Amino acid sequence: MEELAVLVKKVQTALTEEAHVSVWMNFLKEKHPETHRHSVRVAMLGEELAVAMKLSSKDKNHLVRGCFLHDIGKSFIPVHILEQQEPLLEDQMNILQLHPLIGADLAKDFPGIDQVVADIIRYHHERWDGSGYPCGLSGTRIPLLARICAVVDAYDEIQFMNGCRKRSTIELARKELRAGAGVQFDKTVVDHFLELSDLQLSL
Repeated sequence: MEELAVLVKKVQTALTEEAHVSVWMNFLKEKHPETHRHSVRVAMLGEELAVAMKLSSKDKNHLVRGCFLHDIGKSFIPVHILEQQEPLLEDQMNILQLHPLIGADLAKDFPGIDQVVADIIRYHHERWDGSGYPCGLSGTRIPLLARICAVVDAYDEIQFMNGCRKRSTIELARKELRAGAGVQFDKTVVDHFLELSDLQLSL
């Protein structure tokens, strides 16, 4: 799609000048194109939310980078696990849940990618109530930018990464975020996200 191509170009222009980022994101794109497209959309939504939350330019740039790279660790996850429609077995889930740690360790060796960005990657699956992974952090112990990434990541997962189901409606995605506010997600971040227009959310 032409619109997606524009989004890809906008996100990648600033990031893929860094050779290691380009190599690994291209590898992810070849291995699992949908995860790559998801990463682009999450980065763009992260930028929209950063503006809405009036984050500093530095924090916004960190957030966009972290959102773009949040699933880079899936480069090392078997494709059959990424694409499995049936519920994952325990050992498969354990493998999948390694991707934030793998991604953070990979990113820390990228020139120009600092610890703040690596922490977004590492902690984007932590939950407000402490039941997430990989470290079981809760509340404000989870870095703010990772909490923001968690919301936009989940929104895009609901919208697009739903296997054989048709794309979910924006309202259904909003409803699921509301239900997770204060449990899975930082309620303040969700509130800011839900203030975005449907046009902004239809990236």
